[in-house]
Amino acid sequence: MAIGLVIALTAAACSGADAPSTATEAPAATEAPAATEAPGATDAPDATEAPDATDAPDATDAPSGDGAAGAKEGADTILTPAPTGEAESAVWAVYRETATIDPIYVFDYPDNAAMAIACESLLRQNPDLTIGPGLAESVEYTDPNTLVITLRDGVTFWDGTPLTPADVVFSLERQRDPNLGGFYGAVFANVETIEATGDLEVTMTMTAQDMALVGELSGPVGAVVQQAYTEEQGADFATAAGGVMCTGPYQLDDWTVGEGLTFVRNDGYWDTSLPMQLKSITIKGVPDEAVLTSGLLTGEIDGSYPITLSTLDQLRGSDAVNVYEGPGYGIAAFIISNFDGALADKRVRQALSMAIDRQGLISALYKDAAYPARAVAVPGTWGYEKDQFTAAWNELPDVSTPNLEEAKRLVEEAGAAGQTVRLGMSSELTVISGQATEFQRALESIGMKAELVSVSAANYINFFIDPAAREPVDGFFTVNYPNYADPFGIYATLIAPAGSQAYNGYDDPAAIALVEAIRTESDDAARAALVIELQAIVTDEVLWLPIVAPTNVLVMSKDITGAPATFQYMFGPWAAYLGAA
Repeated sequence: MAIGLVIALTAAACSGADAPSTATEAPAATEAPAATEAPGATDAPDATEAPDATDAPDATDAPSGDGAAGAKEGADTILTPAPTGEAESAVWAVYRETATIDPIYVFDYPDNAAMAIACESLLRQNPDLTIGPGLAESVEYTDPNTLVITLRDGVTFWDGTPLTPADVVFSLERQRDPNLGGFYGAVFANVETIEATGDLEVTMTMTAQDMALVGELSGPVGAVVQQAYTEEQGADFATAAGGVMCTGPYQLDDWTVGEGLTFVRNDGYWDTSLPMQLKSITIKGVPDEAVLTSGLLTGEIDGSYPITLSTLDQLRGSDAVNVYEGPGYGIAAFIISNFDGALADKRVRQALSMAIDRQGLISALYKDAAYPARAVAVPGTWGYEKDQFTAAWNELPDVSTPNLEEAKRLVEEAGAAGQTVRLGMSSELTVISGQATEFQRALESIGMKAELVSVSAANYINFFIDPAAREPVDGFFTVNYPNYADPFGIYATLIAPAGSQAYNGYDDPAAIALVEAIRTESDDAARAALVIELQAIVTDEVLWLPIVAPTNVLVMSKDITGAPATFQYMFGPWAAYLGAA
């Protein structure tokens, strides 16, 4: 349920406003190998799992429906070509230094990407964004109030000690401990107790069946750390001073502030089906686009999943790297964080949305690696009931072309002409700055004013985690995402009082009731219908202003290959697919 935020975008797009309809299935040569798929016998039941592989949404591609300018070739890549042999090492760039790899605190791209290859979750998100067994062979509701987790036998931590139910209970209790201030505690709202109930079994006693919780166990919420090591390190745990102890395919070897985190291959890793052809990887913060581009072209940097990158066309034309685009969960949006200022009237929020030139942003900032977003939850999140979500998306207002006349009328009607909207932004982040400039132009075009409240790239995250940082602004920019392929994963965070990103305090009783109904609904079709009702409220109220839906961009040296081109890199063992090209 909790979502990541972000800041240094990169992204992707095609034009067109209707929901995409092209296939996302990768060509045979780039599909995930059968050996990495979870065996059917150990899957959790359909009612409690994230969507089956057969339900992976076609609609994660760039659009090709009405209003589309043509689908972007390659936007449906799942895995890049498999490695042909071992590679000694790789340097992987993220937009800033990694701050933490503690599963309860990871909340942004650099932290998620590093944590995901070290600390595994109970369920695994596969390269095609479906969910299968991870550290747990199954996660099953035996009745509406009992969720049973059956652990995989034979898994060990990096130090050779076995994974135990006690470690799992400890990890889940850390997530929901309010004294620790983790980001994902609200996920456990319907959990009464978590107990070890067997040698390989953990049981959650529920106050009500919660279908969203199962999907969340495939992300940071379900990540397992070793109890003994975590308690020994105390406040230093998951920092450069203390490190971590986990079960993942890559073991933390060195963490030098300013230089990055170096992980070495875990040769005792339990999942021998993964290629594991890369011996070590260093994840390094590279905030400057010019430095990143130069590093990729010279070979000093081997790969990156940029959120946005102004030099993307240059890289597309280079002989040094390959550029791939795959489906993602991300939404570039403007978070309305203050309902007391110039954006208090929803007509003003609607008017601002109507005035944005999304196609201009797609061309200038996203280098055609995105498409206009009609809603906060984008097509890449439709992990089930794709047809329902597609139809609902296409019924929402087309936002691909500005409507200034109607926007001006709404501003006048609301009595907001001449008022100032305070935009939280960072001049150090190209896409944030570019979007803020477009919002300033849009506001002025409908008779309003904009004040740009700029912070450093390092401090931008404070808009998400510090109420005091939000006080001087009416909203701020994000590239946000749910933790698994379900629109509810992001919509639930927008509704107060439990939503982790309900910064504006929106607590309409109808929306709250829908959130609760969605959690307990086990039928996919009925659940999707309820999510669509919630989407209609979020969209009409403009709780967040959706801008564009980026595709997932991967830039990689031609010397290495194998990485997933999808959003799996945020939640799954993405580096385990890398090796020599």
